[in-house]
Amino acid sequence: MAAIACMTSTGYTPLIASRIRSGLPIVGLAHNPVAQRRMALYRGVISLPFDTSEMDAAELNDRAMALLVERAIAEPGDHVILTRGDHMNAHGGTNTLKILDVNESHRAG
Repeated sequence: MAAIACMTSTGYTPLIASRIRSGLPIVGLAHNPVAQRRMALYRGVISLPFDTSEMDAAELNDRAMALLVERAIAEPGDHVILTRGDHMNAHGGTNTLKILDVNESHRAG
């Protein structure tokens, strides 16, 4: 595993994940600047801007993995735990946890 990535609108899921102390970096992906600033205060959480408004559900995972590779948080061959909700930008909507493979198609460039 390389990281735990949480797509969030409020920052609550990364807060809960930070309490586990797994040793993995936790990445909070949010479009909301308030949530980004809040997550910057959590132990072990890296807050990154991630605007989902122009994405369809099929490309969310790939764009998130590409961002992690671009920021050198993950590299091809790693696995990432990704949490997200079916309805983006909705409070309390996290209902999905996936273990994704980071592959060469996620490499920046």
